[in-house]
Amino acid sequence: MFSKKVNLFIKKRSQHGVVSSTPCSNSKKLYKLPHVFAKMLELPFSSDADVLIEETAQFFRFVASFNMLNANAGGVRAHVIEILPGITKIVIKRMDGGDVTVAGKQQHRLDLWRFRLPAWTQPEMVTAVCIGGKLVVTVPKSRGN
Repeated sequence: MFSKKVNLFIKKRSQHGVVSSTPCSNSKKLYKLPHVFAKMLELPFSSDADVLIEETAQFFRFVASFNMLNANAGGVRAHVIEILPGITKIVIKRMDGGDVTVAGKQQHRLDLWRFRLPAWTQPEMVTAVCIGGKLVVTVPKSRGN
């Protein structure tokens, strides 16, 4: 049986080149996280769901089969949430403001279908409709792109 000593106070170089001498060093600089994007679309499906993505010069369109458990809610709408200044997320809600639940599986908040939107999209003008058992979400692009 071997034991290995670990010195937690050895200087280590992080991926950003900042040197810290302790595990809880307050001298580290904060950097923009690479997994945070300014605009994102979140659909109420699991991350492995089949979603058709169509891109034109005017918009992005997302189409997926959609069997809503709470269909008597009167439809769906797109809701834009400002997480932080300059960072927005588009989610699909029922018309009465409640969460959309899809028939078949119970969804975990971490296993939802997400798409990073480019900077030239206009989330404030997004539309969402249910047509013939399909959810159609349209995100317009800015003029000139």
